[in-house]
Amino acid sequence: MTTARRPTGLLRLVVSLVGVHSLVLGLAMLVAPLAFTRFIGFPEAASPFFPSQTGAFLVALGICYLSALGNVAFTWTIVVSKAVAVVFLFTHAFLLDAPPAVLAAGVGDLLM
Repeated sequence: MTTARRPTGLLRLVVSLVGVHSLVLGLAMLVAPLAFTRFIGFPEAASPFFPSQTGAFLVALGICYLSALGNVAFTWTIVVSKAVAVVFLFTHAFLLDAPPAVLAAGVGDLLM
């Protein structure tokens, strides 16, 4: 039986920070979805459903990211999801009508 290799050093720190970041952001969107979207510059939503759904998605991603602390092979989920996030956020920031926080989020995800 082989044991999964765990990330160490800088990779462990980055995986931890990315996972906690997603969990905190997701929980904020679940707890106060309308206030959170207003805070980052979006107009008042008619319903809290979609901001809450985004929060649930971010919590799920955070859990997946943190699971990579137990197996370095799972770090690919971070690379793939961050690449998709950067393309999505930059598309909205540069081509669609998005508040400045969207560009900042894209830059933040690119740096992660």
